[in-house]
Amino acid sequence: MDERTERTETANEGLPSGLKRLWGTDERAQRKPRLGLSLERIVQAAIGLADADGLGAVSMSRVAERLGFTTMSLYRYVAGKDELLLLMHDAAWEPPLVLDIPDDDWRTALEKWSRELRASMQRHPWLERIRVTERMGTPSQLTWLDRGLRALAATPLGEFEKTQILLLLNGHVFADARVLADMQDAARESGVPVGEGAAAYGTAMRALADAERFPALRRAVDAGAFDPGEARRFADPDVLFTYGLERILDGVECAIRRHAGEAAES
Repeated sequence: MDERTERTETANEGLPSGLKRLWGTDERAQRKPRLGLSLERIVQAAIGLADADGLGAVSMSRVAERLGFTTMSLYRYVAGKDELLLLMHDAAWEPPLVLDIPDDDWRTALEKWSRELRASMQRHPWLERIRVTERMGTPSQLTWLDRGLRALAATPLGEFEKTQILLLLNGHVFADARVLADMQDAARESGVPVGEGAAAYGTAMRALADAERFPALRRAVDAGAFDPGEARRFADPDVLFTYGLERILDGVECAIRRHAGEAAES
C-alpha cells in the first residue's frame, strides 16, 4: 500500500457510508451492474424525478418504478433515501469538465465561478433544498472549492479569508436559487407573472409605508424605489443576481487592496 492510499483510507475511516461510496472506499462502490440495474442508473433516474417534479417526488419506490425494478432491488446499491440524495447531489452538482478560470484576473475568475455554479442550480433547482450538512465533503463540493481557491491564489488574501469569500459567493448563489424558486412557485399558484407580482408589491409599499412609523422606507418609496418599472426590472433574476454579485466582488477588491497596502507598509 502506497503512502497516498494509506493516507486516504485513514481519512475515510470516520466518513458516513454515502461519502465512502462517493470516494470509492465502500465495497458497494465496486459492485457491477446486475440485470440491467446499476448505481448510475438509479442516481440518474432519481435526478430525473427531482428535475421533473421536485425533490419531494423522490422516493426509493418511485425510483424503482421508474426503472422497472422492485424497491428492494435498489438496496443492493443504495442504503436508503438519505444516501441516494447525497449521490444525486454530487452527480448533479458536478462542475463542468472544462471550467476555464483565468489565473491572472481574480475578479473575472470569481464571476465565472459563481455563474457556472448558478447554472448548475438552474439546471437542477432542487439542489438548494438539500441541507448543507447533507452535501459536505462530496467530490463535487471539494472540486468547486478547489477551483474557487485557484481563482484567488495570486491575491494577497490569507487562505482562511479566501475560503470565507467562496462561502459568501456560494451563499449568494443559493439564496438566488431559493428566491427564484419561490417567485416561480408564487407565479404558478397565482397565475400572475413574476414581474407583475413585483409591481403589486410596490403598490402595497406605497399604501403601507407610513412616514411616521417607517420614515426611511417612506423616503425610498417616495424616491421611486418601488415604482412598477423599477420593481419589474429587479424582478428579473439575472439583474438581481448580477447586482449582488458585483457588490460582493467590490468588497473582495477592497479587501485585496487593504492587504496589499498593509504588505507595502510592512
